[in-house]
Amino acid sequence: MEQDILKAIELAIAHETEARRSYLALADESDDPELKRILEEIAHEEAGHEATLRSRLRLYRQKQLLRDTISRYVSPQMCAEILENPSLLQLGGERRKVTILFADIKGFTALSEKMEPEKVVEVLNVFFTEMVELVFQHQGALDKFLGDALMADFGVPVEVPQAASQAVACALAMHHRLGEMRTAGLTPIQGIRIGINTGEAIVGNIGSDKRMDFTVVGDVVNVAARLQELTKELEAETLVSEATYREAAGQFRFQPVPPVVLRGRRDPTAVYRLLAEDQA
Repeated sequence: MEQDILKAIELAIAHETEARRSYLALADESDDPELKRILEEIAHEEAGHEATLRSRLRLYRQKQLLRDTISRYVSPQMCAEILENPSLLQLGGERRKVTILFADIKGFTALSEKMEPEKVVEVLNVFFTEMVELVFQHQGALDKFLGDALMADFGVPVEVPQAASQAVACALAMHHRLGEMRTAGLTPIQGIRIGINTGEAIVGNIGSDKRMDFTVVGDVVNVAARLQELTKELEAETLVSEATYREAAGQFRFQPVPPVVLRGRRDPTAVYRLLAEDQA
């Protein structure tokens, strides 16, 4: 329907262009100075109207492109909020408090070796479709896919209340939804491992003048990734940092684990295991 309307608008603009040319041609043929002046003024008005129509159509298409792009990373509600108030989307680097979630599929390398490449892609697409929808439902934003893992941001590009709690709730929802998918025979994936961290980071469009992505960089991201890696060693489904624990404590159940030295760091880091509702 929208494409048909756009074609109709383009046709109307083409008619404006043709009418302007006709007025100018008639002005050239006329020997009456007054009539020539009137025809030229009409042609000038048509040109202004045509330019206005093209400008409005161009702005509409730019907004549609922006909507299509943003909607891949945030929920429809958040997308509408950004389009209504573009200043919410800071394009330059900015220091913000964020919560980062990394989710990785358990044993996917071994699982994928038993499948054809086309089946691997199908399994990932089904899985990611469900997981990204949960990120959106919890007011998070998809940052990127990393092979069989995903990175999600909570608190950017739009600030949300209790971003850390939203991320923790999202982790629980992910585990629950995967269980439902397995029960329904929708996926061969046996489980996911999640790491969550909260802290300050630099957010904004990062890249080159040819290609830029809105993303988050900083130690808060590195720690979240290391926590996700640590889940395998500790046989945990979800691990959170002390910063995330402090913000979400009282709303969810956690179990402290002995402080560990994360890869690439010197000092021990306090870590907490997120417990599901049916765990003691």
